[in-house]
Amino acid sequence: MKRRMILANARYWLDYLNARAEDELIPESDIRNVARALEVVMTVPEAWSLMQPLALALHPHLERRGYWTDWSGFLHSLIACAHQQMDLAAEAELLAMQGQIQLQRGTHQAAVVSYRRVWRLCRQTGDQLGRARALSNLGYLYRIQGRFHRAELLCKRALALFEILGDTARVAYTENHLGLVYYDQRCWSEALPHLTRAKVLLNQVGDQHGLAKTLHNLGELYRCTGKPEIALDYFGQAIRNYQMVGDELSVARLHLNIGNVYFDRGDLPLAEMTYSQAETILEREGDGLYLARICHNLGVVYTQLKNWTEAASCFERALERWQDLKDTWNLANTLGELARLHHIRGRWAQAQACLDEAWELTRERRESHYGPLRHELTELRQELAGRLAQTSTTKGIA
Repeated sequence: MKRRMILANARYWLDYLNARAEDELIPESDIRNVARALEVVMTVPEAWSLMQPLALALHPHLERRGYWTDWSGFLHSLIACAHQQMDLAAEAELLAMQGQIQLQRGTHQAAVVSYRRVWRLCRQTGDQLGRARALSNLGYLYRIQGRFHRAELLCKRALALFEILGDTARVAYTENHLGLVYYDQRCWSEALPHLTRAKVLLNQVGDQHGLAKTLHNLGELYRCTGKPEIALDYFGQAIRNYQMVGDELSVARLHLNIGNVYFDRGDLPLAEMTYSQAETILEREGDGLYLARICHNLGVVYTQLKNWTEAASCFERALERWQDLKDTWNLANTLGELARLHHIRGRWAQAQACLDEAWELTRERRESHYGPLRHELTELRQELAGRLAQTSTTKGIA
């Protein structure tokens, strides 16, 4: 009797979720009920067939609310169960969800490991769609790691598979990924057609959440190409779409980009206010990656406002988070800004220590995006060396 009730309850919640769109905002109490049903399903072998579809249906609602820590732990248990049951298809699907959460949390290498496992499992089961999704997500992750050539190849392979499979939504997402590969290399004219096509296709299939992300990216592209008004218009459209699907976390993240527009304009008080508002929400949600970015940017703003104490505090907080995330490029970049702050304040020894540490982190790296950073660090080292020489000469004369 009890097992029949468990099965009936799981089916009820699965039907409930399937009757709603992924981007529909459902009550918090219902999310908790689905999670409890899923937890019980794990303990009943006869209910195993309901586990994967129930987890898959619940996943987008938890992801968009930012419940990453609890859901990640739960997925870990589900993956272990799937492996034990030798259910390769379920294991691949659950690993893909785990990779998505790891990507959101900024643990990129862990996400790479998850998606590689997904790709291998899908190759074993002959799941072409799963393989294409894994390739697309790996392309996105390699882009983040600065491995642009590999990212481009994987995204193009995924794109060709999705075109064959007729999966318009996934074609759109991969076009977005490919656009970002070119964006990160400052190839604006190559990035724009891919992002524009992604926008058109996502609008066509009615994917409000995916559309919001692409509008967000288009806004950032126009900000970087010196068109702030167009950028703010795209950011406004993105916010409306994020709010339609209840993704307040992405709204907070987008305020980082809006703050950057104000910073570019030289409106430092407005940039500081925008960053600080976003920081409050991101702190509550535990979003380490974007908190690190916001802390770094606030440090730069406070440096320009000559609020030295706040600037140093922000840079130190950013450094802690980059270390937790094992993000070498950003760690070195923030050390460079902290060195600049010490330099301005005449703290030569501290500036030299920060620069030495940043240089050690970057000097052996061969990825293309380390080149410009090394150039900036070299210029700052030369400037500091000149100042130290000047100080030494002045002391000698005295």
